[in-house]
Amino acid sequence: MKDSSLLLLAGALIAVVAWTFWHFLGTDGFAVINLVVLVGLAVDNFRLRRQLKRP
Repeated sequence: MKDSSLLLLAGALIAVVAWTFWHFLGTDGFAVINLVVLVGLAVDNFRLRRQLKRP
């Protein structure tokens, strides 16, 4: 019962966060998501290049 309640609470919290994100950003939300993904890929690429340079 406790797990079900926590799962329901987590789902409700994530739904509120998602609604808030799209409500305030609107169509700019896609640009924000793309920016986050692009930065994440750049950081990962930098990290992988450093690992390849190591002997």
